[in-house]
Amino acid sequence: QKKIVVKGKTFLLKWFKYGSPISIWLSLGLAFHFLDRFFINQYLANYELGVYAGVQELITRSFSLTLFPIILSIHPRLMILWNKSYYDKVRDLMIFSLRLVLLLGMFIFFIIWQFDKYIFLLIESAIPQFNYKYKELILPLFAAGFLWQLSLLTHKMLELKEKTKFMVIALIPSLIINIIGNIIFLPKMGLVATAYTALFSSLLYCIITGIHCIKNINKLKFI
Repeated sequence: QKKIVVKGKTFLLKWFKYGSPISIWLSLGLAFHFLDRFFINQYLANYELGVYAGVQELITRSFSLTLFPIILSIHPRLMILWNKSYYDKVRDLMIFSLRLVLLLGMFIFFIIWQFDKYIFLLIESAIPQFNYKYKELILPLFAAGFLWQLSLLTHKMLELKEKTKFMVIALIPSLIINIIGNIIFLPKMGLVATAYTALFSSLLYCIITGIHCIKNINKLKFI
């Protein structure tokens, strides 16, 4: 019975070490939208806060209906293959998934570039305050949203190797960019500064986790 108790405590401790950084990561991830809106509220008018929040939500929801279901469906398959030590299949699935998401991202951006007038009219119909002054928000916010979706794949190797603490560490520089970028550029450039700050924040996290992902995928060749 003592062995069972000790084993149970060991598992609980292991789960806590794995899960608590993910909880922190999720909290920090939610902080990005909060900080964007906090700084806009500090420096700009309330209606501009409404415009930015509305556009951001529309774009976020669009990825929730397109890319996120695909990424979500890949996750359990990766976990099953990893737990069964089918590392060659994990490698193949990761490469296929990254290529698929990148291809879909290119297709989405082609649609935005080719039909930008219709995208603008669609957003304008949903947000009455949205006008041509804010059209330049669309591209950086779409890019930021896509990069965050891609990052759900690039940091997957960290989850599989139980290095969830590094996920939090990798997110901190992006959070710093978000804060500094908004404080310095938002009062001078307006909403577009927040949009591009969001883009560079997501890009940095994607690069950091992407480098780690590529290194570990290459290592799987020799396991």
